[in-house]
Amino acid sequence: MSIFTNRLNISFNIDAIKQDFVLIRLERQQNGKWYGARELDYLISKDFNASAVMFQYSKYAYAMFKKPLKVYELPSKIRKEFKDDAVIEVTPKAILASSEDCICEEWLAQILLNSLSSSRSRFAKYHYSNLTGSLLLVRDFEGKNKDYIDVAKIALKKGYLLEIKTARHRTKISILTELKNTVDNKRKHELKNVLDKPNYIFEASTASLRRHLPRDGEMDAKTIYIECGLKGKKASTPFLDFGSIDNFYKSSAGVYHHIMVSIHEHLSKYMDVSFYCREIDDNLPLTSTLLKSPKQLHSKLDGQAIHIVDKVNDEESADLVMTLKQLLLPYITDEKLITIGKRDKKDSLNFRIIHDADFYEKTGQEDEYLPSTDEFRRQHLTLESSRNVTDAIVKTIIKEQLIKRDIGSRTLNLFDWAKLELKGVWTFAAWDEDRNHVIFMEIQPNGNFEFYEIEDRGIFNWEKFDKYKDAMIDSNSGDKSRTLEGLVISDTDDINQIFRSDEITIPELSKIEAIINEVETEFPENKRSGNDLAALIQEFMTDSSRKDNEELVRFCDDLQLLGSNELGKKSFNKLLNERLGKNSNISSELRNYLLNKHHIRLIFSKQKENIEDLFDASLNIKYFGETEKEAYYFVGDQNVKDYSFKDACHLRKIVAVNDSKLIFRQLLQTMDVDFVRTGQSTVIPFPFKYIREYKNFGVAK
Repeated sequence: MSIFTNRLNISFNIDAIKQDFVLIRLERQQNGKWYGARELDYLISKDFNASAVMFQYSKYAYAMFKKPLKVYELPSKIRKEFKDDAVIEVTPKAILASSEDCICEEWLAQILLNSLSSSRSRFAKYHYSNLTGSLLLVRDFEGKNKDYIDVAKIALKKGYLLEIKTARHRTKISILTELKNTVDNKRKHELKNVLDKPNYIFEASTASLRRHLPRDGEMDAKTIYIECGLKGKKASTPFLDFGSIDNFYKSSAGVYHHIMVSIHEHLSKYMDVSFYCREIDDNLPLTSTLLKSPKQLHSKLDGQAIHIVDKVNDEESADLVMTLKQLLLPYITDEKLITIGKRDKKDSLNFRIIHDADFYEKTGQEDEYLPSTDEFRRQHLTLESSRNVTDAIVKTIIKEQLIKRDIGSRTLNLFDWAKLELKGVWTFAAWDEDRNHVIFMEIQPNGNFEFYEIEDRGIFNWEKFDKYKDAMIDSNSGDKSRTLEGLVISDTDDINQIFRSDEITIPELSKIEAIINEVETEFPENKRSGNDLAALIQEFMTDSSRKDNEELVRFCDDLQLLGSNELGKKSFNKLLNERLGKNSNISSELRNYLLNKHHIRLIFSKQKENIEDLFDASLNIKYFGETEKEAYYFVGDQNVKDYSFKDACHLRKIVAVNDSKLIFRQLLQTMDVDFVRTGQSTVIPFPFKYIREYKNFGVAK
């Protein structure tokens, strides 16, 4: 079993690159003046068409020019604006092996990638270059100008990690309009700064953004795009959507696929590129269903008192109280366990209805928010954000309360710790970013636990922290390691670090694309009419010995009534579902028959075998790459919901500190829980959720 990731295997053909391109390096800081993107646009586009420019990495900018051209003229013309040694020709190299002036490894691959959005037109008047310094792909322009577009920014990071980030770009007129209408001085300042950013034009031929250059002349502010977000709205793109081919291409996974196809089509002469493949050592299916039905929670809430506290006390809050009570009833065994009042109760799960922070700030009233304590479990619902409280919201706040109840009692009730069969005390350590100290959680074999806080003052004299501080601090900066998510310490004092990486898993994108296209391809020409399709059903009835099946007979009669009229797949599917049932065995058999016998694919099957083949890189817990000191894992989804995956699966790296052994594999089951993220498994062991909640606890009040 193996999976692909966004780490790339790249093999360069340096001779071909040298044969076709000239590469120039420019030092951007000269004579006290910073030369940035605009200056490079002017210098490089004035007399030459650069295939691509790259300047996101350092004080240097690199430009790549397609031969033939007079190589000696290029640096000399650009040097008129720079000093002599600031503009030199560099040699492409696969690996940096000396101090030679060159462009190599990720930088060389990036500038080749950037050239993908340069014009490939046969006509000179349509030529343009990618002078953005990046590869900016537009996946959803729909052939018309919009107030904003979400752009995929493509970058190669260290270790050949291919990264896609979504950056929102708005029309200049949209930004100017907001600037004119806003009364927020801080926002005005932000928008004025935005207007100084580079201007872009959408180029339909390569579905990308290119820089607006002086030679383009004055452009309509409705067609100029500038990177700028909408206030209060975050740009986001689902990782994978396979509901339709359009949705697939607009998703991040579709962009990954597009890039790889484009590389093979346009850059294969210069570099051979493929996704890195990792072998899986352990696969743990996700089975936890604690929050999926009321019955699952009954045993956890059996006999538990619930108290609703209305601190707003108006008609709207009274309605919310009654709605909340009704939504809580399915999860308890006795309605009398739910009470309503004005003050919190000890040993109850207190659901407090309050206003949001803005309300209290504007009115000058005392904020009614109170943290949980060991005696009082509190969960707050703000009136402003809970007007449409749903069953999903109630499930979430119940599980949050149950976690707080565990913390108050210092006993794990949501997870059977004993099933791990661990010996002695295991410790989890996490950094409290807000207070710059460490919180430890020590768990006994029976599931009892305790917290210890190591304050910043005098920490280096505190024996316990001193023992683990080196494993949590970046040796270069002296600060907490940026990507460290926590420490795990076994009973034998083996210490494992958990690091979040930018490496993500990649499903079988080519297969997924092919299946979607097959689903969206209409019936063959000789199998589109009602009579033709009825003949296929009759054939299926004969081959499957179902001639007397009443549902199939009625389905066949319906099709024959259409005669020579043609049906599309959507209409056929709708009729099939009505007559045979969408999820019936006979429907499944018919679809498989049409696919296997006539190569007609009606749906994207979500049968277990198909899903595991296509999406194994996004499902369950996978553990792999284990050596004596390092290992990797990721946590995916339990199954495929709808036809999409909202997020990519990030690899976590486990490192055994100093002389420690790898112990993390024994903790894989601690991520097969659905009470950390409602309806989803947690990506690091659940005790870290308990630590996060504990740090928000207050003193008794």
